[in-house]
Amino acid sequence: MASISKICLYKPFSLSFAGSVIDQTLLQRCNFPATCILREQVPSKNECRVFARMPERTGTAVSTYLCETGTGENGDYAINDLDISHLISVLKFCGGEGCLEFGRTYHGLIAKAGLDGDEFVNTSLIDMYAKCGDIDSAVMVFNQMPCLDVASCNCLIAGYANCGLFEEAFRLFMNYESWGNRPNSYTYSSMLAICGILSAIEEGKQLHAQLVKMQYLSETAVSNALLTMYCKCEAMADAESLFERLPQRNIVSWTAIINGLYQHEGFEKAMRLFCLMRERGIEPNEYTFTIALASCGSMKNIDNCRLLHALVIKKGMALGEFVGTALIDMYSELRETDDAEKQFKEMGNLIFKVSRNALIKGLVQNEKANEALDAFSEMVRKDAACDEFTFSPVLKACASLPSFMSCQQIHSQVVKANFDKNTHVGSSLIEAYTRCGSVEDAEKVFSRISAPDVVSWNSVIKAYSQNGNPRRAISLFRRMIMKGFRPTGSTFLAVLSACSHSGKIQDGQEIFQSMINEFGVSPEEAHYSCMVDLLGRSGQIEKALDFINYTPIKPTASIWRPLLAACRCHNNLRIAEFAAKHILAMDPNDATVYVTLSNMYTEAGLLENAENQRKLMKLKEITKEPGCSWIEVNNKIHKFFSCDRTHPESEKIYDKLKQIMMLLKCTAYSTNADSLPVKEDFCLYHSEKLAVCFGLISLAAGKPVRIFKNLRVCTDCHMFMKFASMITDRVIILSDNYRFHHFNKGGCSCGDYW
Repeated sequence: MASISKICLYKPFSLSFAGSVIDQTLLQRCNFPATCILREQVPSKNECRVFARMPERTGTAVSTYLCETGTGENGDYAINDLDISHLISVLKFCGGEGCLEFGRTYHGLIAKAGLDGDEFVNTSLIDMYAKCGDIDSAVMVFNQMPCLDVASCNCLIAGYANCGLFEEAFRLFMNYESWGNRPNSYTYSSMLAICGILSAIEEGKQLHAQLVKMQYLSETAVSNALLTMYCKCEAMADAESLFERLPQRNIVSWTAIINGLYQHEGFEKAMRLFCLMRERGIEPNEYTFTIALASCGSMKNIDNCRLLHALVIKKGMALGEFVGTALIDMYSELRETDDAEKQFKEMGNLIFKVSRNALIKGLVQNEKANEALDAFSEMVRKDAACDEFTFSPVLKACASLPSFMSCQQIHSQVVKANFDKNTHVGSSLIEAYTRCGSVEDAEKVFSRISAPDVVSWNSVIKAYSQNGNPRRAISLFRRMIMKGFRPTGSTFLAVLSACSHSGKIQDGQEIFQSMINEFGVSPEEAHYSCMVDLLGRSGQIEKALDFINYTPIKPTASIWRPLLAACRCHNNLRIAEFAAKHILAMDPNDATVYVTLSNMYTEAGLLENAENQRKLMKLKEITKEPGCSWIEVNNKIHKFFSCDRTHPESEKIYDKLKQIMMLLKCTAYSTNADSLPVKEDFCLYHSEKLAVCFGLISLAAGKPVRIFKNLRVCTDCHMFMKFASMITDRVIILSDNYRFHHFNKGGCSCGDYW
């Protein structure tokens, strides 16, 4: 194999379409069909004499001889014997397989033989160049043709469409009549496909009018193209009307309308038409079943889904790539992950990459991150190929845990598979590292992306926003605009959060105004909530309340909550009661409201009011979510609750906590902790303190301790982390339900503004 491979790279070889069977792997590596024979030696003189004496020379023999000898001995005889039908077949093969250089070689032979004036050969050349992506050469051949027919024009239009040059395609179509040509059904099918891609509904309707005038709608291929165009242009009323009036409907017609309804969330209509199609005696193909399964899954009707699954099995399609994957997607949509995994296993050795990707995606969507990571690990063990549709969902699984170690391991697989410069994978990596609190790694990934898009920029801005570096977030936001990217609602949310976290009120207000006035982005609930937080956190409670009162949308509980949190921080009981009233009117079971008011009443000395809040919670059976913190050590997640002693290392954890507390008595922490308004003994054993102590006794010296908490960190624990980072000389990274805190040498990235 090695010697033959070397021939392919460095030595001339010949082609013989003689039907001989040779090594398939070699043929694939050389990009030639299975009927080709590769020969290392050029023909001998005896072979040349044999060729010269052949009474009849086929195109195969001639092309083989020319590829081996060029135009040497007997070359003129060979060129004169080139067969046009054979040339057209070879050019068709080159276009289909993308063999551009081989096609160029034949173009040279065609020119030498003087066949470049033949309209059939030239049309085949245009088609070959267009399909190989060399549209300039296709145009050159087109412009040199002495007589342009409709076939050559159609080939060039298709080539323009394949290369995304839609304006050129329209311009060529408008010139048909000037060349004495009349568009045929193939022309209109191509132009309708372009209109569908561009969502050019008005141009599509003009083509529809021409089709009626020229009586082409009776041709099924044309009517199907028109139907598909209306579906892609979201003109479903026109599509359904056209479908009802079609004189002939084949499987393509039914599939097109069913797909159009599915794409526009007309799931019930899609399923009704699917059933009607079968009643009319037209059996669905794999693609039709794929759409029907997706529609059925979106309807969330498990019984109908199982009936459809049974029909698929009866038709013998359940293990195919498209239908089998659609079944996995359907059960994932229904949150029936056990059935999705069962379908995956039943595919056995027939499992395709797209099916593996569907299973991982489904597990992630159903909040089964660990199972998704296990499925990915199985792919790696079996050396299965991974692509961007594998890496993106599995990185979302890492982000949802979050698991820094898993993220690093998957990152290594991304680099190994050469996807580290991929835009979509890069954005997912940035998001995963951000959720793990490693903004340095997120920045490195961003710098490696070859062509970052808006999503990539949003991800890296969000990374700095959430990890306590608002200046960098705002700087990247401005750099993004300078590079010509148009910010989206997600961009503004990330940069407004950065301003809110750091108290940059003026910057935040200016960015909010530019969002509306300069970029025309309509604020959503999250943007208004962020602005309330920006004003309230800085102590401007009245301005925050005015902002809520003047919002153009009806304030939701999410908009009132940051005002309540600001009132808690700045001890404004009057407005806190007002905000709480609005929140409870929309969300009467919000435990945070009752707890916040109870604490504020206690601090104000209104003990009876505080007791009433607790009684209301008990009466309404409202329970506060317990505080929980977790840490990853040796690829395992360890969870802790307040005063938790269930962990196997509890004795060592509490010993470490006592040791740190003894050391903290000599610091400012002891004085500050005693001065807190509400100081209870159980603050000593909050879950984040237990988690950080476990990290200190389990992780190697100097390694950062990463803690995650489901609730907002309390003031006492925040102070504890600052001083603990100083006396243990460790970086402690704590993520609560609001932001990241990076503690180092006695300070925090939030600057105590949180």
